[in-house]
Amino acid sequence: MRNDRPSLLMLAGKTTRAFLALVALVLPCSALVGASALAPPPTGANLVVTPTRIVLEGRARSAEIFLHNSGNAPATYRISFMELEMDEHGRTAEKSAPDATGAASLIRYSPRQVVLAPGTSQTVRIQVRKPEHLAAGEYRSHLLFRAVPDTPATAPAEESEAKIGISIRAIYGISIPVIVRHGPVQVKASLSELSLGQGKERPVLAFQINREGNRSLYGDLQATWQPKGGKPLPAGKLSGVAVYANLPLRKFSLPLTDLKGQALGSGTLKVSFLESGSRKIIAEAFLELK
Repeated sequence: MRNDRPSLLMLAGKTTRAFLALVALVLPCSALVGASALAPPPTGANLVVTPTRIVLEGRARSAEIFLHNSGNAPATYRISFMELEMDEHGRTAEKSAPDATGAASLIRYSPRQVVLAPGTSQTVRIQVRKPEHLAAGEYRSHLLFRAVPDTPATAPAEESEAKIGISIRAIYGISIPVIVRHGPVQVKASLSELSLGQGKERPVLAFQINREGNRSLYGDLQATWQPKGGKPLPAGKLSGVAVYANLPLRKFSLPLTDLKGQALGSGTLKVSFLESGSRKIIAEAFLELK
């Protein structure tokens, strides 16, 4: 399950006496829940990006992204676009080939690389330029901020040397979606396939978000438990949920973490998909328990 939050990027750089290869792996941020119990992040992982999502629609033609180095060492970041797609389980992967739904060709941005001293910030300015006869709809690409590692000096190789030394270094990056909407766009949503299961430590509410139209969905999920004859209780929530325009549906498993020991007996579980900020209901569904 993945939220529409910055995606972490780890590149494994393998070098001999010269640079050999880079291998990319995109990691959803939701996979880092409880990261404080894990190993410290790699060098360069102190980048803070705000906002974490850009939408240019209507008369909006430009936006600003703020980068901040919260670490105690200088860091250099290279900025570029990448094309990601999401499957119905929220997993993201790089597209096998570019398509007409990307926003990169519509966007100009500056600078292309930044050097941040410890505790300092930098603004990246982006501007949309729409060509004539652009088809109505939503266009999306991800803007990637990739750390540029320091290259350590190496001793010259001897001609008779038969072995090749290999070192592996982690390269950190973060990406955010940039969305351009043009012309009439609309979307409808519904929730279906509700079922209650038991996770390792708590109940889990499974369901799917169904999407229709030519734009993506974005909002917050909220579950409420209404015991028979009792007052409604918060049951679980998840913020920053996206269903991109290429997906007709997205499947979820929402842990019910807010019940505070309350057993689920006879009553009703309600799950709501709400607009972030306004809290307007996008879709709602109910599961009756007996």
